[in-house]
Amino acid sequence: MSAESLPLVLICDDEPVLRELVRVSLGSRYRYNEAGSVAEAIKAYNADVPDLVVLDLMLVGGSGLDVLRSIRQGDAAPRTPVVVVSAWSDEANRQAVEEEGADLFLPKPFAPDQLVGRVEELVAVGRERSPGA
Repeated sequence: MSAESLPLVLICDDEPVLRELVRVSLGSRYRYNEAGSVAEAIKAYNADVPDLVVLDLMLVGGSGLDVLRSIRQGDAAPRTPVVVVSAWSDEANRQAVEEEGADLFLPKPFAPDQLVGRVEELVAVGRERSPGA
């Protein structure tokens, strides 16, 4: 499989170490774009629509919910899967994430194997729905 045909994952987290943890956990089966702020995340998403987004709620310049709203408002079918990972795991944040259309919420700290398994499932389903994938 050529590098260009690997699924693209956009990792949005204000902490570079956590972005690296996601990359290392998911491994070489994916290509990656990264963002640490709301503006960077929206720009990266629009520049090269990923197969999946891993999104923290705490970003520079606003909330990951701002990014999620932007993605869902502009999303063409099929929908891009979004996995929210956040230390803000109280019920109000979980509900907000669900209402905004995230596919999965994982509280930090998360088990890397749990992330890997769910990402693989969501990317596979998303690619089945995408024409020409």
